[in-house]
Amino acid sequence: MTQKNPYELRYDVLVMAKQMVDRHYDTQAQLAWQAAELYKDNADKALEAWEKYIPKAISPDEIKKNAENLYTFIMNKESVKEQ
Repeated sequence: MTQKNPYELRYDVLVMAKQMVDRHYDTQAQLAWQAAELYKDNADKALEAWEKYIPKAISPDEIKKNAENLYTFIMNKESVKEQ
């Protein structure tokens, strides 16, 4: 196993954070489509369901915040139990 430098580790955490945010967005978008499909015979309810579940566009700040949370978790020495 090769050792990664700090920049590579940070990049890996950033990629992981982006993947998590993307997955959440995709799940919410799928839920919005399913909700709209459920009410396809009632335009008002379909629009209401769509507006309720459609996710907002992902911002770089959201990805950064998620990456910071992951990095904090990874660096938390209290969560690692010594064997």
